Amino acid sequence: MNDLFEQIEKEKVEMPKLKTIQNRMSTKRNLNIYQIVALVVMAVMFVMGIILGNVFPACGESSSLFSVCTRTEYNLSLTLIVWATSFLFSLFIYGLGHIIALLTDIKEQLKK
Repeated sequence: MNDLFEQIEKEKVEMPKLKTIQNRMSTKRNLNIYQIVALVVMAVMFVMGIILGNVFPACGESSSLFSVCTRTEYNLSLTLIVWATSFLFSLFIYGLGHIIALLTDIKEQLKK
């Protein structure tokens, strides 16, 4: 019967070095179509938010006699709403693309 410390010495496996782990894990990932679409949608909707804020101005001052807007301002609230919704939508699509990329990597690892 072996001593516990002798058994540990026999079964001991050297831990991999940090550089080895980093090289194995830092493979360059290519963006899939979902992630590219998400980034393009975010960029387009960022510009569209600015354009919509200018096209649909907010009433800054109105006449008390006639219910008419006498001075208009940039519609910041509309711009922020467009930016927030497009960010959430793009984040969802990007996450879906990332999940698909991870599942593809798992599939390739299982084939080996």
